[in-house]
Amino acid sequence: MTQKIELDKLPLLARGGQADIYDYGDGKVLRVPRREMDFARIRYEYDVYVFLNGVGAAAPRVYNLVMIDKVPAIIMQKISGVSMMEMVKKNPLDIRRKVVELARLHQQVLRRTAAETITKEKDKAAYCINASEYLTAPIKRFLLGILADLPDGDNLCHGDFHPGNIISVNGTYYLIDWSAASRGDFVADIAHTYILMKVVPRVPGISRFMHALQRFLGNFMAKKYLEHIRRISPFSYEIFSKWVLIKAAQRTYYGLPSEKKRLTLFIDRCFRAAGAHKKTESYFKLI
Repeated sequence: MTQKIELDKLPLLARGGQADIYDYGDGKVLRVPRREMDFARIRYEYDVYVFLNGVGAAAPRVYNLVMIDKVPAIIMQKISGVSMMEMVKKNPLDIRRKVVELARLHQQVLRRTAAETITKEKDKAAYCINASEYLTAPIKRFLLGILADLPDGDNLCHGDFHPGNIISVNGTYYLIDWSAASRGDFVADIAHTYILMKVVPRVPGISRFMHALQRFLGNFMAKKYLEHIRRISPFSYEIFSKWVLIKAAQRTYYGLPSEKKRLTLFIDRCFRAAGAHKKTESYFKLI
C-alpha cells in the first residue's frame, strides 16, 4: 500500500543502523530503512512480526507495510518502557534475578517452532562466513566444516537476544528488534546471546569507565545466564562451543568494528588449537 507520509513532519524517536524510528501517533511508530540495501530486510522483518503476532509471542504488534516514495516502511506498535539493561545499570544488586528472567524469556522464545518462511540459521551463518573480510580461506573452510555437522533445528531464534532488546512495560516484557530472526537449532541463539554479553564492544560516545562497567556486568551475566538456561533447557557443551565459534565468525561480518578484531583473534586461536590437538576444543573457554 502506497501512502503519502511526510517524514519531516513526524518526530524522530531513534536512529539505528538499519532504520529510523518515527512517532506515528496513536500509540504507533513508523520504521523506515535508511539504505536501499535494507529494503528487503524491512520486508522480511514485517513478515516475521506477522508470524509472531499470529502465535501470540511477546513482540510489538505490526499493523501495515507501506510504501513511502518507493521505500518500504513498517507501521507497528510503540513500545514505551525500560530495557532490562537499563534496569540492571540502575540496580546492579538485582542482577541475579534479572539473569533468571533473561533465561526464562529466552527459553519461551526458543521452544516455539519457526515458520517455514523464516530464514534458516545455517544458511545465514554460511553466507556471513563466506562474506567476511576478516577470515582467511583456510579458516573459512574450517568453520564451514564445523557448521555442516551442526544440527539444523526448527526452533524460532531471535537473532539478537540481549537485555537491551527486552523492554518492560508495566511489568510485561516485550522483545523488540526481530530483524535477524531465523529458524534453526536453539543452541545457536543461546551461543549468540552469550557472545553479545561476553564481548561487550565499546560503542562511540561511551567512556572507558562506563565500558569497563559494562564488561564487568556483561561477563557476570553471561556466566550466570549460561548456567541457568542450561538448567532449564539442557544441551551439550560440545554443540554449544561449536556454535559460539560459528556465531563469533558471523559477527566478523556484521558486528561492530570494535568487536571484530577480538573475535578474529579468538577464531584464530581456536583454529590453531584444533589443528594442534587434531580434535574439537571447547571453544567458548577461549573467548
